[in-house]
Amino acid sequence: MTERQLLIAGASGIIGQAVLEAFAKAGWSITTVGRSRQGPSRFPHLTADLLDQDSLAAAKADLAGVTHLFYSALKPNPDPGVEADENAAMLENLVGAVRSAGAPLARITFVQGGKIYGAHLGVYKTPAREDDSRHFPPNLYFRHEDFVRSLEGDGIRWTALRPDIVIGHSLGSAMNLGNLIGLYGALCRETGTAMQFPGTEQAYRGALVNVTAAPLLGEAAVWAAEEERDGAYNLTNGDVFRWSHVWPQLANWFGLEVGEPQPISLAQRLTALKPVWQALAEREGLAEADPERIAPGAFGDFIFHVEKDAIFDVTKARQAGFGRMILRSDEVLLAHLEDMRRRRLIP
Repeated sequence: MTERQLLIAGASGIIGQAVLEAFAKAGWSITTVGRSRQGPSRFPHLTADLLDQDSLAAAKADLAGVTHLFYSALKPNPDPGVEADENAAMLENLVGAVRSAGAPLARITFVQGGKIYGAHLGVYKTPAREDDSRHFPPNLYFRHEDFVRSLEGDGIRWTALRPDIVIGHSLGSAMNLGNLIGLYGALCRETGTAMQFPGTEQAYRGALVNVTAAPLLGEAAVWAAEEERDGAYNLTNGDVFRWSHVWPQLANWFGLEVGEPQPISLAQRLTALKPVWQALAEREGLAEADPERIAPGAFGDFIFHVEKDAIFDVTKARQAGFGRMILRSDEVLLAHLEDMRRRRLIP
């Protein structure tokens, strides 16, 4: 039997870190790949630019044993056509390099997320199901899925994991809502203001939301690989909520009044308050003095202004045997704040 060897692309992100830890716990042999000279873990790391086929070719000898690929690398671009082209090339180049190395690649697991349904457009059919129609292209995730489907004839199987708003640890991520809530709450306390929901009244009281704990996603990645589950699977904590039900608990954790919803641009105001954060970080001995490294505000400006339900149907994964989607999202968010405090990211 061929030894299971996992290659992770995107291991430094919220999803990649959680997946790496889950596979490590399960005893897999792991290698990471990315542009950084040093990987995010104790495991071997290959330095390569996924858009540069020559740099991948240089790692050929280290790719020869890969049996499984987990792919969560992402290169955002405001132009959806450019974004689709570049991200498609990244995955195709990496898979091409693995196959050129003669690796016995058996399965590709990749992340799609809410953008597959059009979540980035602010409204989509809900609860979203895996067999829903695609929105009008382009979309990078369509390209990824079409590519892995083209490999089925060569015996390479695939799994697409579709989480929504992943709550987990990372620095420098463009989409880290948990960290952004922690940053915002800490600044509310520092400036002596109520922790008002920074979005619209409808987004606060009307829209249903779901999120996904990063460790849960890691468990799902191991499940899909070890149980050989093919196709696409929505993954959330298993519950849905309104921000009006959860936000008061978050404010209470900071010892703050909740106030009323008040739409603002976090991107603008966090930039203006950068000196305040830097002084706070120095005074409290925090691990990161740059608030942009903790979480930029733009992602929150989008999420906290979504006024329609944005929820997934997770029945398919449950029917396939993944029974871990039994979490309470308020508890996940509060635990994330505790984790930020342990990591000295917030006082």
